[in-house]
Amino acid sequence: MTEKLDDATAGLVQALAEDADAPNAAVDRMVERLRRMEEAAKLGGSDRQTLQKLASARRVLGDPVEVGPALRVPLVPD
Repeated sequence: MTEKLDDATAGLVQALAEDADAPNAAVDRMVERLRRMEEAAKLGGSDRQTLQKLASARRVLGDPVEVGPALRVPLVPD
């Protein structure tokens, strides 16, 4: 199963980013949720576009942290 940034989550990220009075706890919880989604997406073999959307959503909320190393997968099986 792969993780994707669905419309509902994207809407929440946008609302939190636009609301200067958004509680820090709400932003922190969303950032943590996005980190977990990104890690699951990496482990699940999601495409680069999905990973980029998740990372961008975190950065919009002010999260500078990179989530784990990029997975190195050979292009041609041995």
